[in-house]
Amino acid sequence: MADWTPTTLLSVDEHGDRAQAGNGHSRYGAYIADRPAKFHAYGEPGTPLPGPEFAAAAWEVATPPVLLGYVNLRPGVKAVTTAFTDTGDLLLKVSVPLRHHDLPSGRRPRHPWQDWTSEYDHADHDDKYRHAFEPEIRADRPAVLTVSHLLLPTTGWDLPTPQHTEGRALVEEAKHVIHEIVHQVNAQAGPMVAQLLGDQEGQRRAG
Repeated sequence: MADWTPTTLLSVDEHGDRAQAGNGHSRYGAYIADRPAKFHAYGEPGTPLPGPEFAAAAWEVATPPVLLGYVNLRPGVKAVTTAFTDTGDLLLKVSVPLRHHDLPSGRRPRHPWQDWTSEYDHADHDDKYRHAFEPEIRADRPAVLTVSHLLLPTTGWDLPTPQHTEGRALVEEAKHVIHEIVHQVNAQAGPMVAQLLGDQEGQRRAG
């Protein structure tokens, strides 16, 4: 069970990754092994990817919808994905649904517009953070669903260029990337999300 806090948006379950590994080592590693073409240069199996492309590939395989349960998102965080700028720089995109009560009072949609619906996370037993789902759309009630996208530049992050294209060494390089992304997203986006959601505890921690 992840120990969610106002500024903790992501966690990594290494224990579960080992316990559920059919290869006796890493379930994530098995997913990487099943997708060899994603982890080397196109048409060159022995040539590692550039660092930014490798980080994006490692993150895609480690997260839903590809792999469930290795990288966990705090309930209420819609997605954390990678993107690239026009100049090829890697970004992390954190998407957070904002319910109507999170918006400034003068800009909140009025009845009868529908909002995100919430669901208790039975796995985490945490009532503070809830998953956001699209409501069942009714003919007489349109929905206004707001999402805030935080774009984090990765300049200065510890995302090295890989040296391997297969085997456990490749998996360890990928895991290094995953843990660095999780650390940086929590450190940088966590306080920003706390501010967006009006979480006073998270804002005090960031101050």
